[in-house]
Amino acid sequence: MTLHDHWPLYGLTLTTPRLHLRIPREDELATLAAIAAAGVHRLGERPFLTPWTEGSPADRARSVLRGHWHRLATWDPRSWELGLAVFADGAPIGMVALRARDFPVVRQVGTWSWLGLPYHGRGYGTEARTALLTLAFDHLGATAALTEVFPDNHASQG
Repeated sequence: MTLHDHWPLYGLTLTTPRLHLRIPREDELATLAAIAAAGVHRLGERPFLTPWTEGSPADRARSVLRGHWHRLATWDPRSWELGLAVFADGAPIGMVALRARDFPVVRQVGTWSWLGLPYHGRGYGTEARTALLTLAFDHLGATAALTEVFPDNHASQG
């Protein structure tokens, strides 16, 4: 038996022309924590609604770990958050997520993402979110998607 026999989400992989998205394994999660610790936005910016990037590099790394474990532990068919690692050339570069609350009734999803600073400006975030939204609309039956972004976060607005 494999892990995805017990938790089927581990068997889910989304593929785009340049990326693979899937739940990270332990060693990949450690790499993602290190990427977040090194920075996911320029100093002085706050592009996220929650202040998870504030604090020390160790704080950012632990936030990635806690968030990942929380998403897996609280999964429920009605209200869920699917957090997937983004892989380019076989290496993790960040994370994206598709989330829904009361999904069977409202059929609405939201997304969030972060990429390590070296991977900004290459279209990876757009490509990864497109994969998530394709899953939501073409396979899960979503009818609406909501994306929240600060007015001065021009990259995410794109």
